[in-house]
Amino acid sequence: MASSLSLDQIVSRLEQQIAFHREREAYHAEQEGAHRDQRALHAAELETLTQNLEALKAIGATAASLASRSLPTDPAASPADPDAGRPLTVSQMVARVVEARGPEEVFGPNLVTQELNRRYQDRLRRPVPERVVSVNLRRLLDAGRLRAVRKGRPHHEALFARA
Repeated sequence: MASSLSLDQIVSRLEQQIAFHREREAYHAEQEGAHRDQRALHAAELETLTQNLEALKAIGATAASLASRSLPTDPAASPADPDAGRPLTVSQMVARVVEARGPEEVFGPNLVTQELNRRYQDRLRRPVPERVVSVNLRRLLDAGRLRAVRKGRPHHEALFARA
């Protein structure tokens, strides 16, 4: 296979190819340096973030276990229930909850119901409905033991305070 190119043309083309490949090699060497720097930067940042995430997970697990612990009960802090042995009616329970409120403290049937169901949960077969508590609060109002702060309306409960 004979080539129709002269020796000068062959040398010229080879020199062009060598120049092209030198330029590409230099370009890729430059890119490799930039990529190596970027890789080192991202690797360092990844290491920092990974360590902080692991520390955060460990702290979160510890905090969750601490938060789930129950508070130690101090027998001196909680007064003994004076009615421990005898049965109470719902109206008596409502009266006890109302008596525990401060003289100027404003409350409604919702708050009293929550407190009653929390305080007397071991004595109740099922939670007392808010409607029953509301009836008992109106009876205490009629008896003069409570004063009305706000009259109840649809979507707004009545508010009371001790008389």
